[in-house]
Amino acid sequence: MENSNWFVAAMKQQQLSDAELVWIQQGVKAVQDVLDGAPLGALVGLDACFSHLYISVKALSSSGRHADVSPANAWLRFLAKPDDHFEPAEALLPSASAFWNSLQMLRIQGLIQAINDKKSLTGLGENPEYHAKIDQQNQASLYENQSDKLGIDFQVTRLPFNTELLDPRIVRIAPGKTNELHKHAHETVFVFYQGSGFVRIDEHRFPVSSGDVVFIPRWCMHQSVNESSEEMVFLAVADFGLTGKSFVGNYLKTARQKSE
Repeated sequence: MENSNWFVAAMKQQQLSDAELVWIQQGVKAVQDVLDGAPLGALVGLDACFSHLYISVKALSSSGRHADVSPANAWLRFLAKPDDHFEPAEALLPSASAFWNSLQMLRIQGLIQAINDKKSLTGLGENPEYHAKIDQQNQASLYENQSDKLGIDFQVTRLPFNTELLDPRIVRIAPGKTNELHKHAHETVFVFYQGSGFVRIDEHRFPVSSGDVVFIPRWCMHQSVNESSEEMVFLAVADFGLTGKSFVGNYLKTARQKSE
């Protein structure tokens, strides 16, 4: 059960937000109260993962209670306060997977609700903007890297739009240089504005120049190489608003993961 392993690892590595940890702790307390004799109604209104937790723990407990050293009680203690050395019993892996699924929905439910509300989002956000120039100055700097040894010299800025799902960025690569060979969870579309060279996508290689459009699938190793004597500039539009919310772990580190 890969999802269960991801959830346990995320708890151990403190990769959940404070709000998510409070959500888990409050639900676990409700489950503990029911196990200690409170009415089952205490679980009404909680996410399904907590009902699953109650059923799993009760199945491993005797007479509705659990010994202090039991796998069930260890699981409850871990959820309330993660322990680096904890490994859940196999019978509890479905419970961990249920937490993973609920956590995913918790993170993206705002996006889903906004879509189904069918309301215009025009005017939302602080000083919303709807038009920009590729070379305008008010772009937030996101990332840059230079390495003479590796031939890397590039920078990434973000266009000033209040987007929820899409993430529009401008990538600039110095003449004769490249960016890192890397992979990430979001899929991206590149629109080339200036310069020429090629884009590597796993084992494929595509020549590019001004006016070309390239699609970058999720988790593929990719790299953009500027073979021209002018700066390479392209627009990169990704679904970072979705993947950045739903991804559990250190997303920024993973998004710049390099090849060996």
